[in-house]
Amino acid sequence: MNYIVRLQGGWIVRKAKSVEDAMNIAVAEAGKRLNPDLDYVEIDVGDTACPACNVPFKSAFMVAGVALVGLIFEMKVFNAESKEHAGRIAKYEIGKRLGRIPLEVIEIEEFE
Repeated sequence: MNYIVRLQGGWIVRKAKSVEDAMNIAVAEAGKRLNPDLDYVEIDVGDTACPACNVPFKSAFMVAGVALVGLIFEMKVFNAESKEHAGRIAKYEIGKRLGRIPLEVIEIEEFE
């Protein structure tokens, strides 16, 4: 079976000038760590729902020039035995290149 696996990870950016700057830096730094081996992994800033009104906004929080950016990593996994197996493969392949960045599987979809 073939699957699309989405992982989320928390990326810390220091000395950012703005939230937008922090998001751009986080995506660029993650891309550098994944390339050239995993250049097919899509990287984007995730969304978080506002606890008061449920309106989604970009997952980035900044205080005193230090930002925590929630990134989404999307990877296709081919010939996995199950959804869980596909999630473990994606987490291993991405995780070993990102080092100490915490990752969590958030969604797994089957595709043909």
